[in-house]
Amino acid sequence: MLDIFSFVYFVWSFSAIASVVGLYFAFRHRSAQFQWRLLFSFTIFAWVLHFSRIWLDPDVTTRMIFFEDLCGFNTMLFPFLITSKNRVSKDIMFFVAALFASHSLFYPNNIEGDPILYFNTIRFFFAHLILVAVPVLMVSWKLHKPSIKSYPYLIAYISVGALYNFYLSNLLVRSGIENRYYNYMGIWGGFDTVYRVFENVAPFLRYTTTVLGEEVSRPIPVIYLYPGLILYYTPVWFLMSFPTWVPWIRKWRTKKAQ
Repeated sequence: MLDIFSFVYFVWSFSAIASVVGLYFAFRHRSAQFQWRLLFSFTIFAWVLHFSRIWLDPDVTTRMIFFEDLCGFNTMLFPFLITSKNRVSKDIMFFVAALFASHSLFYPNNIEGDPILYFNTIRFFFAHLILVAVPVLMVSWKLHKPSIKSYPYLIAYISVGALYNFYLSNLLVRSGIENRYYNYMGIWGGFDTVYRVFENVAPFLRYTTTVLGEEVSRPIPVIYLYPGLILYYTPVWFLMSFPTWVPWIRKWRTKKAQ
């Protein structure tokens, strides 16, 4: 069983790190063209993994065929982002997709308690590993240099992902596929999930509604996420942009020496 901080969990985490490190050393001396093609093939394999649930996952439901949550949204767009000539698309892969997928990979609460050799557990591992490995290898192999200048686009991309999941949740209910709204990306509020940390820094972004005859306070869907997103992730993104600091620091030292 995959339980957080159990022996199996640490094997899971070590396997993820070892896979990325192993791929880095195995192909670091290959041509840039080969490396790009390898990374692109991983993004296609992620699609294969996603749709293989239809045939291989006995517990699959109709809603699972859609690309759910932020990681599902990233999986859907990865083949297009990696083939784009726009540098911002690569920054989105690195700063957004890799970072948020690492949350799920190293804190897999969505599948906690599931058998480790169950198909969906294995699919979850490789699907999120690809979202982490592709951008990290892309930067490690110097195929792309991340820039914090893309910061506004990172926020915009996450906003699009949140709206996508907001409308997907509504679509599933209105079409009769589901009878309840799913809390993709925590868009409806934290409740008893990790998204509570976003609610804690945005107590002013709430509204009052009536549920079963009682007035309850709820966070404004999607909007309440922004203060926490900016507060928690801005420092992390600055640290992740470290590869762009080195040339700037060297240039500054050279000027100072002169």
